[in-house]
Amino acid sequence: MLSSGTGRPGRHLPRRDDPIGSLTGGLCERLELRPGLGGTIRAGGRRVDALTFAATVERAAAGLSHRGMCLGDVVGILAPVSPDRFLATYTVMAVGGRALPLSVSSDPRTQRAALEETDARLLLVSADMARAGLDLAERSRVRQVICFGSEPGTTPFDELLRPSPDGNGYSPSRGLFDNGVLGYEDGSGGLLITLYPHSDLMSRFCALRECLDLTAEDVVAVDEEGEEPTRLALVALALWTGACVVAGSGCPAPEGRRVTVRCTPHPERVAAPGARA
Repeated sequence: MLSSGTGRPGRHLPRRDDPIGSLTGGLCERLELRPGLGGTIRAGGRRVDALTFAATVERAAAGLSHRGMCLGDVVGILAPVSPDRFLATYTVMAVGGRALPLSVSSDPRTQRAALEETDARLLLVSADMARAGLDLAERSRVRQVICFGSEPGTTPFDELLRPSPDGNGYSPSRGLFDNGVLGYEDGSGGLLITLYPHSDLMSRFCALRECLDLTAEDVVAVDEEGEEPTRLALVALALWTGACVVAGSGCPAPEGRRVTVRCTPHPERVAAPGARA
């Protein structure tokens, strides 16, 4: 059963530095124009700078479009809270799709039911989830598994980054259509699927911007706890602000710095910007 989102009407008018159409729409251009802004996403010893991340989202979104993904299509994502999970989710929304991030702690039956209920035909997985992703594909309508790595039976994510054969570029305005993120929960009446559209995500983005007042000196920690839509809005806000994101449990802050904002149980400031360890 599909319900509407949480009722946020998205009344906020876009600012010049607001996302366009999706949470990362226009981010690449902003970071290119402001090279000193910085910003990174870190997890498990891996570090991705914000500009590289934003540019990869745009290239991968173009790659999905060239492979026939249509506006409103649902794409499953199986990865722990990490740069891969955020990259996959923002990419799907950037091309006008609906992202369905699966909890790695959900049992395979529930994961499979969520894919079937939403008629997902594509699944993006992290390398450590490749085997589980292939098993899900065998028992669902998923036709292709794209992996952040090179695993037998999957399509490497890097193939999405190849230049367009017809030379067409990418426009973030494609995300102005029916994109968003899907959440699911197993209730007494069966699996409940909830759509959080772009208007809801932008409302969360704007609310977090007002209450947290992030700066480039902040370190934002996100893990498996908390709501997926809020986590996505918070990470996007950090990227737009130039802050550092540490993803996953146990991921340390950069040397000499400390976490200043945590996502769980709800986003809150726990230290002043630029706080030192």
